[in-house]
Amino acid sequence: MQKESNIKKLKEKGILSAAATKSLEKSGGVSKRKMSPIRFFKTNDNKEVFPRLYMRGGKGTVPSKKMEQFLTEYEQLVNKYTTIKNNKEK
Repeated sequence: MQKESNIKKLKEKGILSAAATKSLEKSGGVSKRKMSPIRFFKTNDNKEVFPRLYMRGGKGTVPSKKMEQFLTEYEQLVNKYTTIKNNKEK
């Protein structure tokens, strides 16, 4: 598995062709980082806290309608009350 940035550098240098790049991506040989927005609350003492929700024991199960509804409502609350962190602030 190769980083997407390494593949891009090889392609720019002419070492890797566009066809080879597509083939690697199609076969899953290129790791791509999924970046969803980071959401946080700011505390009174100016610290950032990040909300998390885990469904313990649910691995390999099919979620019920109630679970799906709960997760949808949870996501709406997180979106309503949190701030999106600028990913470049690290």
